[in-house]
Amino acid sequence: MKLRTVYTSYGNRNSKLKSTLGSAATEWHDPNFEYDEGVEPLVVPEKKTEFSIFDLKPPYPAPSVIKLPKRDPFGWPHGEEYTPLLKARTPSMATRAVMPGFKMERLHQALSTAELRVLLKLAFHPGVLDFREQYGIVDEKAFWRAELNGMRMQRSKLMTIDVIVTYFCPHEFKLKYHGISIKARGYVPDETEQRREERERKAMEDRGWTWELIIGDGVSMVEFGNLKLLMGFAAHHDLPSLYSVAESFAKVVIRCSNKGSLDAILLRVAPELGISLDDAYVRFSAAVAYGFLTLDHRYDLRPAHRLELVPARRSASKGA
Repeated sequence: MKLRTVYTSYGNRNSKLKSTLGSAATEWHDPNFEYDEGVEPLVVPEKKTEFSIFDLKPPYPAPSVIKLPKRDPFGWPHGEEYTPLLKARTPSMATRAVMPGFKMERLHQALSTAELRVLLKLAFHPGVLDFREQYGIVDEKAFWRAELNGMRMQRSKLMTIDVIVTYFCPHEFKLKYHGISIKARGYVPDETEQRREERERKAMEDRGWTWELIIGDGVSMVEFGNLKLLMGFAAHHDLPSLYSVAESFAKVVIRCSNKGSLDAILLRVAPELGISLDDAYVRFSAAVAYGFLTLDHRYDLRPAHRLELVPARRSASKGA
């Protein structure tokens, strides 16, 4: 029996016939598939995916469950004892800023507005245990020798990573570290900056850590404004001590969240829980910081505005 060659229109992008198979056929070239003469199928390159710290998914550890070591594997302190190698100054017209911490009781140093945006988002990410800005990659012996002698190391011998994040990986049941380089909007690296990126990436790989580049305006102005408002609610309060009550508080808020503005909701929630309105705002901040409530940052968070939350079912679907 003689087989007759059949030419299909599935591979022809000019064809009026459309089908799921036709779309799929234009995305890759099957050697066993006969395409119309002169038609070259579109090859879609495989996207390279890298870990991003803001892609961390639940479950998130409770503060009481994870105890950070005093120092990381390379000798730098965690938490309150940590001091950034480069500190924010406050000259006139400067974009540098100091941000109070609430998960760790120390001040965070932001050297630019772009850094401040990212640091704020890290502060309110429930998966982040600690973040240390202006982290030094340096010969440890040379550094401590200079410190003991009251001298500063030459800047050329010291590489700093904008932020090192510490998080807990539930699947491997261990702490992990992630480096971040933060750049301003419009960043287009030249050869020198590309080489620095590669040095940073290589330094992290040598330690078994991950690395990413974040553009500061990846945190939108709406989200930045929302986070600044939350920071105002949380300032000077011990949020880790509120972890348990924030969980039960969030359940009440979710039940009422489709019934008015943030202020109206908290005015109803506060008497039900026997707390003041001020305490309700603090617990609201804690509930966001530990992942019991997820704000929809497409909308402005304001006391007089409707409270917009990401529905719990959508948050849960992201899974562990």
